Amino acid sequence: MSIETKKEIILQKNQVFEQEFQVKLNESCSAGNGIVRLSDDEKEMMINNFDTLEFTPSFFIPGSGSGSRMFKFLFEWLENRTSSKEINEFFDNIDSFPFYNELVEEGLTSDLNDVEIVEFILNKFAVLPKGLIPFHKYDSSVSTAFQDQVLQAQSLFGESVKIHFTVQKEFEQAIKSNIKTRVLDDSNISFSNQKEETNAFCFNNDGDVVKHGDKFLKRPAGHGALLNNLNEIDGDIVLIKNIDNIQHNSKVKATEKTWKIAMSLLLKFKAELLALSKDFSKESLIELNTRYQFISSDLLSNMDVHSLKVFLNRPTRVAGMVKNEGEPGGGPFWVSEQGGVTNQIIEKAQIKDLASEQEIVQASSHFNPVFIVVSKTDAFGNNLNILDFRDDSKFFVVKKSHQGKEILYRELPGLWNGGMSDWNTIFLEIPSAIFSPVKSVLDLNKSAHKA
Repeated sequence: MSIETKKEIILQKNQVFEQEFQVKLNESCSAGNGIVRLSDDEKEMMINNFDTLEFTPSFFIPGSGSGSRMFKFLFEWLENRTSSKEINEFFDNIDSFPFYNELVEEGLTSDLNDVEIVEFILNKFAVLPKGLIPFHKYDSSVSTAFQDQVLQAQSLFGESVKIHFTVQKEFEQAIKSNIKTRVLDDSNISFSNQKEETNAFCFNNDGDVVKHGDKFLKRPAGHGALLNNLNEIDGDIVLIKNIDNIQHNSKVKATEKTWKIAMSLLLKFKAELLALSKDFSKESLIELNTRYQFISSDLLSNMDVHSLKVFLNRPTRVAGMVKNEGEPGGGPFWVSEQGGVTNQIIEKAQIKDLASEQEIVQASSHFNPVFIVVSKTDAFGNNLNILDFRDDSKFFVVKKSHQGKEILYRELPGLWNGGMSDWNTIFLEIPSAIFSPVKSVLDLNKSAHKA
């Protein structure tokens, strides 16, 4: 074992067993208190401003998620054969799913009983990445999430738009082939894999590093590991969204408008921040913060032209936030830290199970749908190494099972959580219509995925 490996095992063991990884919430962000809510006139102005610009952003879309989770209730039904609302809905609507005709062509017939039908479906799709499962029906075809992500990006910005997917290496060729069947020009589509060197060491409850055979057992270190991949994207403005948050092509107007608004807001903020640095006054800073709400009142009270330099030399993001319409959870919060109160995207796992913390969560009004525009340059246009702006203390501790025994390991700070902790952050209220993830196969029958 090398000295470097020993040091890394000690570091990760200390993070898992010794260090506090949960945050201290100050309060939830809300419209007017950390979340920018634009009027209809302001939105229209942002769109018009964007349409005068001559640049093409890039898309960065994590696409390695497994499709098996979409079919979780079917796996459970195979084990216990217990009827449920989900199972009944599935069989009542089975012929309406986008993938049904493909299954029929491959041998799914009415002669099969329910168990055989479910097994047929799981054997075909549960082994695939979620993005390779047909999501949408069109007149004479169906489309996967990978295909529609490309088609919609090209519809918005033209075929020159760059689109980068992070994928599982073993499925990369199948994904490329799938995209080519629907996309005329795929020359600006690129792929990468989560870097194996970021994988985490696993420990048992006694703190011993776990081995699998003669090798250390390691697990992927969460979406925070993709910060490396994002760092390598060529270009400044990058649009980040999840692979399964995609609407039917007939339902994308709201999404297209919101991308334009978010990009225009980001560019306007950077220009105004630069202008402020050249002609600073406390009154102008307060006015800027009233418009963008990127600094807490705690930090704002002590800021001067010298402390403004920190914000000038950071990358910037505009993160869309959607109103809570269900159980509150991860989202935008003001968080108490050593240097003061900052605005952060916080996951449930980061929040302490204390009454005071849970009271803040229950009062939260918005959640994070992963709809983010980032600029990887500073206010002067200089390229930045975004790895320098990650807060390594915002890691996660994960518990899983391996060969019937509990293992623990550290995930890196989340891509849009601690991975972007030290960025200039603007939270923007966006419409709920553009958040239509497919967590369950039943979601494919919702209106966002229908013509």
